[in-house]
Amino acid sequence: MLSLPLRITPEGQFARTDPVSSLLGMVQAMAATSKQAWPHAPWFGLQELFADASMEVQDHPRIITAVNAAFAELGINWARVSAVKRPPSRVQGERNFNITLLVDGQPAYGNVAASSPVAG
Repeated sequence: MLSLPLRITPEGQFARTDPVSSLLGMVQAMAATSKQAWPHAPWFGLQELFADASMEVQDHPRIITAVNAAFAELGINWARVSAVKRPPSRVQGERNFNITLLVDGQPAYGNVAASSPVAG
């Protein structure tokens, strides 16, 4: 029986990956993907949501709701986001978010960097 999340090793074999790293990597991909990029799955593309998040506010419940909705769409029922916070930053334009995951009920922590809005 295979258990997700999986990766393919250089030898072409399946290997189980660390679930926290895997989920944070996916959230990072979601934060870099526009909702227009995948019209069949606009719930995956959260770039605009992360980019529009106020840097003056520490807690971001809209991002929590959106990521958890994406997890549900992907069938991830063993993990959820419980907090998204913006840590203090002294670097102009830096958009980092601290993510708290609950993986099988146990808290895990990580960071996601989101791109700044592109001037048009």
